[in-house]
Amino acid sequence: MLFSVLAWLGLGSLTHASATASSGDFFPVAPSAKIVDTRSSLGISAVLGATSTSSFQVLGQGGVPSSGVSAVSVDITAANATSSGSYLQMWPDGTTRPYPGSVINFSTGADTSNSAIVAVGSDGKISVYNSSGTVDVIVSVNGYFTSAAGATSPGGYVPVDASRIVDTRDGTGAPQAKIAPGGTLDVQVDGVDGVTDEASVYANITVPSPGSAGTLYAYATGAATGQPVVNYKSVTTSQGVVIPVGTGGQITLKNGSSTQSVNVILDVYGYFTEAPSGGGVFTAVQDRLLDTRTSTAVAAHSTVSVAVGGNDGIPTAFGAAVLNLTATSQETSGYLQVWGTGPTTPPGVSVDNFQATTTTADQVIVQPGTQGAVSIYNDSAGTIQLIVDLQGWFSSGQDPATPDPTDTAPDPTASDPGPKPSGAIAASPGPTVGDTSTPTSSSTPTATGAATVAGTFTNAAGTPQQNLSVSVTAIDAVPDDGSEAQEPVVGTTTTGTDGTWSLTLPDPLPSTLQTLADANGGVLNLEATAGGSASDGTFLIGTDFLSAGVAHGSASTAASAEVRADTTAHTTPMYADTVTTEVDNAPTDAQVALSAAQRVENDPGNVTEDNTDLPTWQSATGGISTMSADTVNGTDYSSATATPTLASCVTSATTLHTKIVYTTVGEAHAYYDSKASFDYTDTMASTISVAVSINQSKWTLSGESSQTSSMGHSTGFSGKGPYVAKRWRIPILYKYQRAHTTCGRQTSNAYYRIVPAGYKIPAGGAVGSYGKDVRSKDGYSGYVNSNSRWRGYVAPGSYFGLVKGNTQNESGGVAVWGVGLKVTSTYDSKHIQKIEAGNSHIEHDIWGAHGPLDGKPGVFYSY
Repeated sequence: MLFSVLAWLGLGSLTHASATASSGDFFPVAPSAKIVDTRSSLGISAVLGATSTSSFQVLGQGGVPSSGVSAVSVDITAANATSSGSYLQMWPDGTTRPYPGSVINFSTGADTSNSAIVAVGSDGKISVYNSSGTVDVIVSVNGYFTSAAGATSPGGYVPVDASRIVDTRDGTGAPQAKIAPGGTLDVQVDGVDGVTDEASVYANITVPSPGSAGTLYAYATGAATGQPVVNYKSVTTSQGVVIPVGTGGQITLKNGSSTQSVNVILDVYGYFTEAPSGGGVFTAVQDRLLDTRTSTAVAAHSTVSVAVGGNDGIPTAFGAAVLNLTATSQETSGYLQVWGTGPTTPPGVSVDNFQATTTTADQVIVQPGTQGAVSIYNDSAGTIQLIVDLQGWFSSGQDPATPDPTDTAPDPTASDPGPKPSGAIAASPGPTVGDTSTPTSSSTPTATGAATVAGTFTNAAGTPQQNLSVSVTAIDAVPDDGSEAQEPVVGTTTTGTDGTWSLTLPDPLPSTLQTLADANGGVLNLEATAGGSASDGTFLIGTDFLSAGVAHGSASTAASAEVRADTTAHTTPMYADTVTTEVDNAPTDAQVALSAAQRVENDPGNVTEDNTDLPTWQSATGGISTMSADTVNGTDYSSATATPTLASCVTSATTLHTKIVYTTVGEAHAYYDSKASFDYTDTMASTISVAVSINQSKWTLSGESSQTSSMGHSTGFSGKGPYVAKRWRIPILYKYQRAHTTCGRQTSNAYYRIVPAGYKIPAGGAVGSYGKDVRSKDGYSGYVNSNSRWRGYVAPGSYFGLVKGNTQNESGGVAVWGVGLKVTSTYDSKHIQKIEAGNSHIEHDIWGAHGPLDGKPGVFYSY
């Protein structure tokens, strides 16, 4: 699936009068409303007896309209059951009970819950059947589907690749802590793993091994709690649920227990859009697709494929199937996994967590695979009998709507500053910019010849260091397994009288180096090391990190060409290194929280994020006022001259720790009557600082590493506005490494570094996420204080895309292990900041942050 994370929407506006509903579109009911509770004679007057049927009114109840409804999405609870092995069925009242079929399986003991989508009878009712014993039934409605076209706009269903976005057991998407009795947990879903422009999400909630029974609520953040969605037992319990999304694109999970804390797992399978948008419409169909009790049980750790498309009038190409999965006669405990049949593997998420011999059921909405089939995997050490009941299906979706430039509804997370004042400013002196087609840059420039890298070494006072041997090595060859590896030597050279050095790389590269470059989009990340001795014999070392665009000729890449185009050489100071003992003093999370860089990262009001408020040397664990990196054991080496060693330096490194940190790579702005987009497509295009430390206490930035490898899918956001300005972050893997360098006969000395190592999605994590709100950079004040030569005017109904230049650190930075790193992202045809202007007669003004719009503005702002 091509991920394109597009929006930041909550419940601010669920309808648009200009849009039209289709039959089978979805409206959420928020908060969820109870419409049946036999314990209090609500909806049904008494408990359900054995083999008995009752009906209850749906239309006109709990927020469901009195007409125009084809089906409802409900949460069902069976309570006070007197028979083990019983089940409920539900179907449209006035029609024949669709035997066989079930929506929930339950036994005596704790309450049992599940979810279902059920069609409504022509009389506005649903019938329910209980197979054995007596049982109380509780039904809550969380949404409904339209039966015909209408004047208001609902949402369709959009499946996504199933992903785990929360697991409190290991800290995925939430603190690594249980939800306290009566406590809540807010979960970001908008912008996570393909969820965008959503009114509700469909997810499977698992409560692992709680110890005793209880309830869990899931509702729109900022809204009323509504009814419980999961009645969990003392053992691991899971259930598919529809959850409305609220303030800031979040949902809230609440532990209904007053006595115990619980862990929670949240796996997302899709979402219902907020109108107007694409997404599939629903058709209710009830059928039993599989019952292995009449054939062969599903073996341990094995998969069965179930055909959905081609049955019951469903095409082989459709959007998603609504299934109820029932596991029974299990030999051991375990769970199921479900996904579209095809070359893909199980998604690493679970449904229907079961115990041995206990029948359990769980609803799932899953997108199909080859020929409309789904695969179901028995992740247990024993056989199970599997029953698959169909509740309906969603179409493949309407064509996604292009952003409507006339839609001036403010973003739900924004405070609308009001209309743009007409006449408050003179007409923009800048050029009119805009196009009616997708912005593209010119073709990739063809590079020629071998790549060259260069730099300058000085002491801390800025005096050039001459006649030093410089060794250039490839840093990406260091493994992650904790073993030490010598960095491959690319070449050696010597500093001149002015401290400068230059090295032309071999062409062709040795195969080992070529493999590293190919894996990074034709760019080789390097370390240049120079060493020498102060007058008292103390070892002085300089390390500069830089990149070489090695792909050229017919193999030229955009990344390689961009790196070659940046001819700015680094000036790198040398510092005293007296560390000969190799230790691991990586800061703890508690220590990191005290660092200045982390405080910048955590402060929502600090929107510079270019670390200009951090000193040259940073502390990873605390304050910065007393730092002096040049004084070692009472001696100031800032003006020391390095005496050359007799040979070049050799560096070996070990990866001590790895960490995935969401890193800001760009932003987009839209003010009055306009919409913002930021595309970061298929490949990385960012350069990130490398941090170096002698003692793991004081860190400095020493060059950077270019990250240009393939991402495999898109991230970003599109069509957001007006009055929106957001940063965008992607997950980057960082490595905390120990290196030791030997220069000639000099004693081996250790130093430490933090290096980026490419795009990597954490288990259950998001492909990207929103960063800070940067609306403060837009508007009248920003415009009038901008350089008039950097301004431009976007013609009404057109748009402008920045597809060249770089962000010059404006896109932000990131704190990793308490150290602030700078980030620069390249713009090209795949990495775009774009603004779409509405049709208002009031002009749409933009201006560059660092230069004119036709140069390298870095990023542009909006008014």
